[in-house]
Amino acid sequence: MKKIVFLILFSLAFSNRGMACDSCNFFEYSLLENKSYFGLFYRFRGFDDYKSYSSSTTSQIRNFPAQLSTNLRPWDGPSVMHEPEGNGLFVQKTKQDFETYQTIEARGNFTLDNKWNFTFLLPYEFNRVYYEKYLDLPNPTRDTTLYVQGWGDLTVTAEYIHLIYNTKSRHTLRPGLALTLPTGQALVTSNNENQDLFDPIIQPGKGAFSFTPRLNYQWFLDNQGVNVGLSYQWSTEGEQTYEFGNSFNAYALYFRQFELKSGLLLVPNAGFYYERSEMDLYQGELQELTGGKVGFAQLGLDINWVQTTFSVLVQSPVFQTLNGNQIQNQNRFSVGIIRSFKL
Repeated sequence: MKKIVFLILFSLAFSNRGMACDSCNFFEYSLLENKSYFGLFYRFRGFDDYKSYSSSTTSQIRNFPAQLSTNLRPWDGPSVMHEPEGNGLFVQKTKQDFETYQTIEARGNFTLDNKWNFTFLLPYEFNRVYYEKYLDLPNPTRDTTLYVQGWGDLTVTAEYIHLIYNTKSRHTLRPGLALTLPTGQALVTSNNENQDLFDPIIQPGKGAFSFTPRLNYQWFLDNQGVNVGLSYQWSTEGEQTYEFGNSFNAYALYFRQFELKSGLLLVPNAGFYYERSEMDLYQGELQELTGGKVGFAQLGLDINWVQTTFSVLVQSPVFQTLNGNQIQNQNRFSVGIIRSFKL
């Protein structure tokens, strides 16, 4: 029987601001013969631009209290926000601000008896945040870059594989559970004289447990098919008494395989991905510049040669409704290579 490679895109949810689910935005490959594999992936997420700006912040800067963004009103208008959480620094929003989150991730997948599937993901994070006007009161500074790198949290998943065959098509139902463990670096400090902790949102790890039940479904017929998935994540309180908001996601995509010659397959795919996350909590207080909804159009391609698969995916936002004047989601990109085997 021919080997068929298809892509289940982004089967778990992740945050509008980089870290609500540090290592959940992974591709999950499923070969027709349910082979196991090892893989290496690179992922990129970009953020820039705000919904609104203000040309002057003099009066706002003069009156800023040293407290969290939740309590900044009436000064938390379109131009200024308190960030990172938990310190006395503030940021004036400008067109030049940006955030990038890059991940190199090792991944292993093991299938037993064509019935059970187990996956682990171990990420290493490179997170960068740039502010043109960083207000370290009473002396505002310019061109400030926060750069954090380190190990992210380990995620392990378990799924049951239920196959339904008939003469024309195949249905695959995969209920499962993902568990993220607090193994990553969640207390990385800056290089300044005071060795301040970085904001929990840009730490490589969360220092918290996350639980994610999920359900994936695939229908396959005549070298083409459809994938649909749902998941919901709960997180516990992590380091710096910070708790990331619960999150939900759903995706649907169409894929088709083309065999160029024996053993070589191209599998393009296209679809839509939706994510929604609740507000984060800091010391029990809602953080009003976190959470929201976003939808992405996505295009991908798998190239399979014998036991090796190369994959690439691009996502572009088509709508987003974020809480408050948050920095906006931009394009996301992922590329990976896996080597399959049988146990």
